Amino acid sequence: MADSYDLEELLREFSSYTNETEALDKAYPIPEPQPEPGPKASAPAVQPQAPEDFDRLNEYPEYEQDHGYEEFREDFSGDYEDEEETVSKSKSKEAKAAPPKKKNILHELLMSLAGLIFLGASLLALTWVGLNVHPDAGTATAVSGGGRINVFSNLDAYMNNAASDALSDLTYIRKIYTIDENATVAPVPDPNGFGTTDDPAVIQKLIDDAWELIAGQDMIWSPDADFVPGEPMRYYYDETILVIQWKEYIDNRCCTMAEVKLAHGSQLRRKISDDTYGSSIQLYASEMAKAANSVIAINGDFYTFRSLGITVYQRQLYRSDLDSVDTCFFDSNGNLIFSKAGQFGDEASVKQFIQDNDILFSVAFGPVLVDNGELIHCDSYPIGEINTQYSRSCIAQKGELHYLLMTINHTPDARPRATINQLGEYIHSKGVDKAYTLDGGQTSEIVMMGGPVNYVDFGNERLVSDIIYFATALPSGSQEVSQ
Repeated sequence: MADSYDLEELLREFSSYTNETEALDKAYPIPEPQPEPGPKASAPAVQPQAPEDFDRLNEYPEYEQDHGYEEFREDFSGDYEDEEETVSKSKSKEAKAAPPKKKNILHELLMSLAGLIFLGASLLALTWVGLNVHPDAGTATAVSGGGRINVFSNLDAYMNNAASDALSDLTYIRKIYTIDENATVAPVPDPNGFGTTDDPAVIQKLIDDAWELIAGQDMIWSPDADFVPGEPMRYYYDETILVIQWKEYIDNRCCTMAEVKLAHGSQLRRKISDDTYGSSIQLYASEMAKAANSVIAINGDFYTFRSLGITVYQRQLYRSDLDSVDTCFFDSNGNLIFSKAGQFGDEASVKQFIQDNDILFSVAFGPVLVDNGELIHCDSYPIGEINTQYSRSCIAQKGELHYLLMTINHTPDARPRATINQLGEYIHSKGVDKAYTLDGGQTSEIVMMGGPVNYVDFGNERLVSDIIYFATALPSGSQEVSQ
């Protein structure tokens, strides 16, 4: 047959092509389209045919159109489209992020206010340092000087409280409440802050609630004390002052105790009768305590009854008998500072001491019972019948703004009273850092909730000239305390 195919020849020819498609086309050529034959046309004698079931496209599916790159083009285009989509999204985000971020105007204002407050406080502090550091030696500090310092203290408290109000949504700033040192009347305490109980658990709960005011200090009151049967425990609490008053037996003596914790030194105050130094008017301690709006008070030194010691009132030195008795000074931070009899050589050194230590007032009775945590034994003293069993009164300090008041009095059941050294031992047993003797006898008195809480000798108060008292610093209205 003229048009027959030699299979071996075809294979050799096919293998000689480097391009598979070319070889395929060569082996099985696709005929060119022919015009439809006319009536006279005749069909070619022989038409080469591919095997019956051979389909070039199905037999080699990987070699579809475009030589099989369509598949990879789709993969590549998919990756490219993903990348374009990612870039597009990124640009979209950048476009959205392009406008400046919207600010919290309130937050910005509060932070600006805090900055201004801090700047103002810093400037005032620098001004105060410039005016008060290294003052001229020997210059007495008058009441006007104290007023100047008090202005700075009040401004500091005002700015702190303004910051507390302004930043209340952002942070907690405890407010500072103070009492003007020249005020003769303190704020009225909250009547609801007072209470009485015979249950130590109630007092313990009160202490737990006052944790912020107590600020981690150890309390003197203890549920294990030998409480006097039938005697209630009295208390007062607000955010600026905690008072716990009780009676306990120590060495068979009836000791009336009162523990006080303050928020600010201005809450420890002195009141003199008629609010005038040297006034001849005398009042009961309970009357002066009520007039001053005190939470709790104790008798002072009865300064008009004698002319011994160093006396300071409203920063002014009024008496400088230097060699007779120990003196207890009270500074603007509420600290007790002692001087021993004969410590100062002249009046000028006393004035310098008052100025250097920012002394507000002093009492002159004594002696010092405890200093720097050490018990001070006293063999002789010009006043106070120190070696006689006598009703006693003293004030002590334990840490910052933390105080203990104590009296030992005659009682209806004729319990013994105390000598000065016994008083020192009892107050020292409470772990105080400092303690000082106040006027004794019938003058020994602690006043709370409208009257004396101890048994006063002879059952009646004595007219006196002065008290030391503790007050709330919370602002109040003009209402009086109903007690």
